[in-house]
Amino acid sequence: MKVLLAGNTGYVTEEFVEEAFPECQVMVLGNKMIKTVRRRELISRPFPRTELELGDIFRTYEFEAVVYFSNYLTLHGELEGEAENLRKILQYCRKGVQSHFLYVTGPEGMYDVPTGKTLLVQNAEDVCRRYAGLYGLKVKILRVPYLYSGIYKKDFFYRIFQASKESQKLFFQEAPEQKACFLYSMDLAELMYKLFDNWNDEEEVLNVPDVFDICFQDVTEELKKVLSPVSIIYKSSAVVEKIKEDDRQIRTNYNWFPKISVLDHISEMYKEYNEYTKNNGGKVSWLTRLFNQNQRWLRICEFVVCFLAFEFLQRLLGNQAQFKMIDLRLVFIVLFGSLYGLGYGIAGAAAQTVSLLLAYESQGTKWYTLFYEPANWIPFIFYFAAGAVCGYVRMKNRENLEFISEENQLIREKFLFMRDLYQATLQDKKRYKKQILGSKDSFGKIFDITRKLDIVQPEELFIETMHIMEEVLENETFAFYSLSQKNGYGRLEAASPKSQGMYSASVRLSEYTLALETLEKGQVWANRDFIKGYPMYMAGIRKEGSLVMLICIQEVKNGQLTLYYMNLFQILCGLVETSLLRALEYQEATEYKKYVENTRILKPEYFEKSLELQHSMREQKMASYILLKLKYGNMTIEDADEVLDSCIRENDIRGISPEGELYLILTQADDKALPIILERLKRNGFEGKVLDVPAGKETAGVES
Repeated sequence: MKVLLAGNTGYVTEEFVEEAFPECQVMVLGNKMIKTVRRRELISRPFPRTELELGDIFRTYEFEAVVYFSNYLTLHGELEGEAENLRKILQYCRKGVQSHFLYVTGPEGMYDVPTGKTLLVQNAEDVCRRYAGLYGLKVKILRVPYLYSGIYKKDFFYRIFQASKESQKLFFQEAPEQKACFLYSMDLAELMYKLFDNWNDEEEVLNVPDVFDICFQDVTEELKKVLSPVSIIYKSSAVVEKIKEDDRQIRTNYNWFPKISVLDHISEMYKEYNEYTKNNGGKVSWLTRLFNQNQRWLRICEFVVCFLAFEFLQRLLGNQAQFKMIDLRLVFIVLFGSLYGLGYGIAGAAAQTVSLLLAYESQGTKWYTLFYEPANWIPFIFYFAAGAVCGYVRMKNRENLEFISEENQLIREKFLFMRDLYQATLQDKKRYKKQILGSKDSFGKIFDITRKLDIVQPEELFIETMHIMEEVLENETFAFYSLSQKNGYGRLEAASPKSQGMYSASVRLSEYTLALETLEKGQVWANRDFIKGYPMYMAGIRKEGSLVMLICIQEVKNGQLTLYYMNLFQILCGLVETSLLRALEYQEATEYKKYVENTRILKPEYFEKSLELQHSMREQKMASYILLKLKYGNMTIEDADEVLDSCIRENDIRGISPEGELYLILTQADDKALPIILERLKRNGFEGKVLDVPAGKETAGVES
């Protein structure tokens, strides 16, 4: 399954993806902390800047499931762009394949008192419902408590930890008795796995309850234990909001509830925060942040200090012959105009103009007399011209650099996107090539299966069916039961060699009441609730509307509880049903040839064929049997057959040799049951002898 995760994806980690979407190809948009991992089919990329790029992504990958994480999952998070991004995703969901859309939002929709935030959340939910109603999208809305993280920069706790480094006072916008609703992200991942695994097409609004009953007072007490001495200040006018009672819908339908409290994670989050900030620069990062936050004032200080330094140099070196040819004031203007742009160039020119006027004043020339002679204006004009030109050049270069950087970033993102598409195309090519040449569910394979199942002997059909199902379904825990409508029992006909001990020799149909209704409709029953005593899959073979055989899969691997796997199993069972019914009809049509007249005893040639098939099944460890040679005293062969009807099972096989000796094949029998069977036969006038090898070829027997 191809899954898209979009929106507020900062809480998504590799572990989250593995828990929520095992065996799926997942793309995460907008999370810079998560990296692409090809071997796990995990792709990470920035959220597309244009709708054209977003459309390319949807058209290329054809997502079967889309999860949108709302900004409301973050306590006091950024809310800008929520509605627009949600609309974009929904717009392309309706244009693509039929996707399952899950909108994961915060707890605001569960509050009992409407506020500005709750109205915004309701509007976002209404957008999802409207798209579902208009375009037939399969939408579910999941309201969960706030998520938390120690390394996600937009997270509430990350900002608290960051604030504690800069100040000893922490401000909370909530009242201390306000309920603190937080959910561990891995608990959410487990819920999402169960939600998609048991997806139905009904529109639902699911509320994740707050089960821990903690308030912000408890949270702040835990924070005080890990942070340096801080004081907590609460908002005095904060309103205490209450969440609606738990409707128990999630616990009942998905057997899920939150397990880990945020109080157990605060110390661990703080450690993660410290490691993250340490690995991202430590003191250097702190100095960089300080410089970025106070960049304007630092430049002003630099300007003033440099101006004073140049004034000192001007007064110190101005009378020396070497420096009379150099105008230090002009150097200052060119320097700051080139470094910091037009504004600083003009400011430098103004400052040096004042400096020059003061120099004239010191020589006895009044500043106002300078303006009477235009020739005196030339230095001032050059100062401002130099400042303006150098500042403009700097500004133009910076704009060009920013433009080129943005272009390079855009080209890089397009390159990465095209590379992802190229690699995805190669993977699809390999997958389709494999399916065409040797896929287990291709038309060529189905034709081959149909040809192999063109058999009229039931036992031989069991052997071939077992081989086909084990190969195609990649499973080795199959069993075939023949059913009797008279007594409601199923008798084991064959089982996979590696499933010995998993299946009993006989079962009651009444033990599978939960599956019978589905089986009688001709459908495959899947044990999605892991009911004890039931196989993982069951399918029935019907004749004239009644079940005559049961095909079971006892255990499945990861990825085999999917709709694709179930459909493939049903297709194979349909092919088996056709072949088996044809074989049974053939057996009924040739009954008069196989049996001794007026009996159910096989003639020598047919009995030898059945014995060889039973022996072949035993050699392949699909079944077991015991061969008995019976002495029936003074009874005729017809009388012996009538007596055997009452003391052996329906699936036991009796036959006669060319010499007139009576044999009995006890199918699915073992040494433990043998004494009981022999005793029963003895009470009915038979004496049994166990044979080691097929009839007619025995070299020695073991007298019982």
